[in-house]
Amino acid sequence: MNLWRKAEKRQPTQAQLLFHGLVREWLLIGLVLLPFTAYLSLSAGLALNNPLYDSLRRLTPLPVDPRIVLVTIDAPSLEALGPWPWPRSVHADLIERLNAAQPAGILFDVIFSESGNSNDDQRLADAVCKAGNVLLPIAGDSSVSPKAQVTPLSPLLKCAKGVGHINVEADKDGVVRSVYLREGPAGSTLPQLAWLAFAMSEHAETMPGLPQEPTGGHWHQEHEIRVPFTSEPDHFPSVSYVSVLRGEVPPESLRGRLILIGASAYGMADRFVTPLSSTVGTTAGVEIQAEVLNGLLQGRSIVDLPGWLAALLATSLVALLLGLLLVRPRYALWMTLAGMGAALLGSWALLRLGHWWSPAACLIGLLLSYLIWNWRRLSVILAYFGWELARLDNEPKVLPERRRAPASKGDVLQGRIFALEQAVSRTRDTRRFMADGLECLPVATLITDPQGSILLANRVAREVFGNDLVGENLVEQLADLGYPPLHNGVRPALSALELVEFRDIHQRSLRMELAPLLPAEGDFALGWLLSLTDLSKEREAQQHRETMLRFLSHDLRAPHSAILALLDVHNGESAVFTQIEQQVRRALSLTESFVQLAKAEADGYQFQPTLFAMLVMDAFDQVAVIAQLKGIHLVHDLDEADEAMVYADQSLLTRALFNVLENAIKYSPSGTTVRLKHGSAQGWLECRISDQGPGIAPEDLPELFNQYRRFDSAQGSEGLGLGLTMVKAVLERHGGRIVCESELGKGSTFILLLPLLED
Repeated sequence: MNLWRKAEKRQPTQAQLLFHGLVREWLLIGLVLLPFTAYLSLSAGLALNNPLYDSLRRLTPLPVDPRIVLVTIDAPSLEALGPWPWPRSVHADLIERLNAAQPAGILFDVIFSESGNSNDDQRLADAVCKAGNVLLPIAGDSSVSPKAQVTPLSPLLKCAKGVGHINVEADKDGVVRSVYLREGPAGSTLPQLAWLAFAMSEHAETMPGLPQEPTGGHWHQEHEIRVPFTSEPDHFPSVSYVSVLRGEVPPESLRGRLILIGASAYGMADRFVTPLSSTVGTTAGVEIQAEVLNGLLQGRSIVDLPGWLAALLATSLVALLLGLLLVRPRYALWMTLAGMGAALLGSWALLRLGHWWSPAACLIGLLLSYLIWNWRRLSVILAYFGWELARLDNEPKVLPERRRAPASKGDVLQGRIFALEQAVSRTRDTRRFMADGLECLPVATLITDPQGSILLANRVAREVFGNDLVGENLVEQLADLGYPPLHNGVRPALSALELVEFRDIHQRSLRMELAPLLPAEGDFALGWLLSLTDLSKEREAQQHRETMLRFLSHDLRAPHSAILALLDVHNGESAVFTQIEQQVRRALSLTESFVQLAKAEADGYQFQPTLFAMLVMDAFDQVAVIAQLKGIHLVHDLDEADEAMVYADQSLLTRALFNVLENAIKYSPSGTTVRLKHGSAQGWLECRISDQGPGIAPEDLPELFNQYRRFDSAQGSEGLGLGLTMVKAVLERHGGRIVCESELGKGSTFILLLPLLED
């Protein structure tokens, strides 16, 4: 037995050590996992970043701005005007045609870097100068080192409204997703061509993206943005180059528009792989410029979050999951999925707001957190399981058992299985021992199946029922024994049986207790446990106690009443007689308090349906004289039509109301009001009795209903502090309760709560 007790004392200590070890280990894992997540967040080349961006971008497509029109050098134009390059005079004619329609700006995605016919070059320069809103491109040439710029001819540069680069940036997978809005040789960088068109149309002050300090290299890039591609089904409105030259395009469709001119014919255009390539193929350079301009016009250019902020978001979500896994481990899978969903949803929301935060690092961190948590948690559980089995094996053996050859010590799982097999064998062997223990219980005890068929019954139960009970129906056996609720012939289910004390056919006082046999997990009863306790001797003793109480009450009152009668004969003859009368009346009052408290704490309650208003009226009649003598005004809100009913012992509950009202009158100054209010809600009747007395200190309220407790506010008043104790006992026997609310100097309110009798 001592060995068993020592093992019991070690159980919480071992469990605590395992849990604390898991917490410390989890903190160390967090210290490694959080920096790892931050490192992944700062790794721009993470393989998942681009697929996640492409997938989320499809969920946030950008509509086409109607101010953008493409003039494309397409196959019909090449067929009509001949092979490329065309004479510069053709472009001059196009600019004149477009300028006549009064567009907002003309953007060329064609670099006029090589000299041609001098007259044609001059005519093109004159057309550009006359239009005054032509933007020309510059491209970076990475075939030479250091990187150089390919610029238009000098006459064109002088007449152009602006010159900007048309470079794009391809990621490691060869897909174009971003551009720099400003780049070029260090010290002479130029804005992106689409930005110039946007600045021509809108009053733009701040360029999206982050500025970068020069790093000392030859080529400088800054203000990187991601291209906010439109959805695949949407296309920018476009017209053929040759159609504009022939005047086939109405000027109204070009007026006030930003016109982008570039090649779209396969074989001659600069085409790039973009996130749209899976559905529409490669994208022409002029279309990428249109996509960039479209995002700028709608304020939807996408900028990467700063690295520190991206790392903070990722590590915050992972840290939150690490903490939740430790606090709510049973919801680990759902919390991990919720964290992943929150990361994806947050990234999508930021993308709609024009910011890109890759959730890839966060998703990896969350997934690793879940996997590592489950691995470590299962390891701890396996360790604890093995410890518990070893502890169970070391406990004192109740019965002899057959020992089997131990399993190989090298296989942990096999060792656990061997220990479990031993424990199950011991459980089987002790089942009969438990049945024998049930047989020796001094109380009639029965075990049934869920339907009420008796499976086990001990010796005392067989003596109470007078026959062998195994296989019989418990409800029928109770009816034969004289269980009162079954006398009407109705056979309810076991769960509906009333747990009452009753006298059986042999006039024995039996108290029935019934409890479901529930499994370790779940609320479906596997059976029922019923016990019948013979209280005949206790009830006989209680009856003797009540008889003694009646005799004691009479014997205590009779001498005092005789003394009062004698004092009435000599009324006023001496001050000593007056003091004796006061003390005798005080003794009678104390005797009455003791008797009432004894009745309240006894079991002789006689409950019956009762109108609560009738009880209040009786209590008011009893305290009316006391209130009148002290000048207290009594008020209540009840009338004879009030139908609120309670299941009550009328005498004791009336006495409880009297005690509360008497206390309110006793501690209230003359000329004040004692008020009774009542109400009902949710099956409860609430009675509030308020006075305007000195109140009760907050520190005294917790002990207000204890016996023999008197407080400073009760100075000058007689009593032993039994009245409220009696009230509390009566209310609790009625299934209710009493509470007090009080404020010094403003009075007290006693709240009596009783269950309503609905039927």
